[in-house]
Amino acid sequence: MDIKDTNHKKKLIITIIIAVIIATLSGIVSYFRFPKSLENIAEDGLYHRPEVIPSDIKIIAIDEETLQKLGPYSDWDRSYFADLIGVLNASSDTSPSVIGIDVVFSGTNYSKEDDMLVDACSIYDNIVVASTINIDNQLYQDMDEKYYTIKYVSGEGKPYDALASVVDYGFTNAIYDDDGMVRKTYTSWKYEINGETVVYDSFAYKIASKIGDVKDYPLQVEIDMASKPGEFEAISMSDVLDGTIPVGYFNDCIVLIGVYEEGLMDSYRVPVDYSKQMYGVEMQANYVYGFLNDYIIYSVNTTVQFILIFIIVFIFSMFVLNNRLKPSVVGTVAIIPVYVLLAVVIFETTAHKLNILAVPIGAVIAFLVSVLLKYIDMQKQRMYEMRDMLFSMAEAMAETIEGRTPYNANHTKKVAERCMELIDYINEQHKQKRTELSFTEDDKRQLYLAAMLHDVGKMDIPLRVMDKATKLGNREAELRARLENISLRIENDALSGRISREEANNKRDKIKEFVNNLGAFNCGRPLKEDEWKLVDEIAESKYVGSDNIEIPYLTEEEIDDLHIIAGTLSDKERDIMQSHVVYTDKILSHIKFGEHFKRVRAMAANHHELLNGKGYPKGLKDDELDTMTRILTIMDIYDSLIADDRPYKKPKSVKVAFEILDEEASVGKVDKELLEFAKELYLKDESNSEE
Repeated sequence: MDIKDTNHKKKLIITIIIAVIIATLSGIVSYFRFPKSLENIAEDGLYHRPEVIPSDIKIIAIDEETLQKLGPYSDWDRSYFADLIGVLNASSDTSPSVIGIDVVFSGTNYSKEDDMLVDACSIYDNIVVASTINIDNQLYQDMDEKYYTIKYVSGEGKPYDALASVVDYGFTNAIYDDDGMVRKTYTSWKYEINGETVVYDSFAYKIASKIGDVKDYPLQVEIDMASKPGEFEAISMSDVLDGTIPVGYFNDCIVLIGVYEEGLMDSYRVPVDYSKQMYGVEMQANYVYGFLNDYIIYSVNTTVQFILIFIIVFIFSMFVLNNRLKPSVVGTVAIIPVYVLLAVVIFETTAHKLNILAVPIGAVIAFLVSVLLKYIDMQKQRMYEMRDMLFSMAEAMAETIEGRTPYNANHTKKVAERCMELIDYINEQHKQKRTELSFTEDDKRQLYLAAMLHDVGKMDIPLRVMDKATKLGNREAELRARLENISLRIENDALSGRISREEANNKRDKIKEFVNNLGAFNCGRPLKEDEWKLVDEIAESKYVGSDNIEIPYLTEEEIDDLHIIAGTLSDKERDIMQSHVVYTDKILSHIKFGEHFKRVRAMAANHHELLNGKGYPKGLKDDELDTMTRILTIMDIYDSLIADDRPYKKPKSVKVAFEILDEEASVGKVDKELLEFAKELYLKDESNSEE
């Protein structure tokens, strides 16, 4: 009962930790609005839903019809706008409440038309015109000699002086998001310089302020637009000028005058409609309506949002991690629309927007983690049912090992077969009372399984090491090509007079001698004294070109490889090869062998240990190595010696193999008694085959 309670508490603690991690990740997602592009799309679709088309805000459009009647916009003088102001303000009883001209009149040629516009605007106080500002950074140093920057207005594209003195004006700069969308606008721009506060109001904020009291909003706000592109009522400017539209039509309205033609390059991408762009004058109309009616979208404080999302995802994670798959699926499907509904309710009641994707992302992660954990639990249960599959698994793994390379074919199976043959032979000798040694069927099964798995770690050994038939491996062709190139360079140096012909011939002859003997140097046999001398001479040689760039005849790696005393593996590669027993132990540590196979892992992992403690990887000694491990060691060495598929050596005869094993036994490496039985078994077979 105590164990059960302990396991339950342990599982609960792990579940809480996982839930906290998932909830924290979700909070981080909300904090950084990741992935930003998808989050923008989700928020645009949920929070930007135009519902009202104001009737008291009208647009007088500089459209295609107007351009056809009045001519190209670039040829216009300002008398057209003076005339339009005069028409709209013809009677105080029918005049608009505000006329906003979304045109920047930044320059003047002191013409009578410019004066006409000034005269028209000076009569009325309901006119606001557009301007622009340039925002730059200024570096300052405080009293503590720390530097800081202030953004300030370095220039203003305001109306020409005469006009600026008789009208109100505000800037129309757009604020672009990373995706090119315009979601926010300025209310004003404020900054302090030399102890004074400088304020520039935006065009829309200035118009709204002329209508009534407007809240003191932050300098940048996100407007919940009232209309999509093209939904505000837009009347052609030419129709107003020629009297087609009665003057009283604009009575007490907010009238915005601006570009309504694509060719005039004043349109923007907005969140309310991805399919088409909105003209700048339409955006200003939306901004004015937003300021007047508090259609502002606020973002929830990042800390508050983090905590809220953390709590929601934590509770959901605990739910799915502690329930079966079906309720987890239902919960995952349900939480997303529920959270979206919560976000909508909060937005509708407070105008504050929540991050949309954080909770769905957290919910999906929690669900996937719960599925993964459930799968792991299921696999644990199945492991107990797989005990009878150990032998087939071992055979499959052996097949995989031996299938990786042609130089290891059937080694594992042959070692396992020889182990069984030797055990059976020893049991026969026991029956004849020649030895006290004997083995049970359980012993045989364990040894067979250990033999089938003893080289499983070779799956982690690179094939470039396992298949290395020569000292240089696959680098021989590269070396030959380099030496051929150096030889040609030396010949060119002789032809150009950089070195003498005699010196060039000596160097080229030495390279040729080395290349001609490279096959002998590259094989696995020990080199003779004169061969070592030539290898060392080439290893120390370098070609120095006219540009003083040095090209060594041999790379450091090639030098190390050619200096291998015997065999084809360097010390480093031999270490890699020998590490297969470490990997074997590591791989087998993941298998639950059970009581009947409890010695398998140790036997497989220790098959390269020697009785005198000079084996690897642990350096175990005779009192730490049981009889079956000793049998496996002898059979592994024996099969390696007589194998005819190794790239680095020729196969030994059975007789020579046992002579080598006798030498190993004489220095205390392998078990003498077991070796004698092996000799009796296989030398007898060898004698019979010779006869």
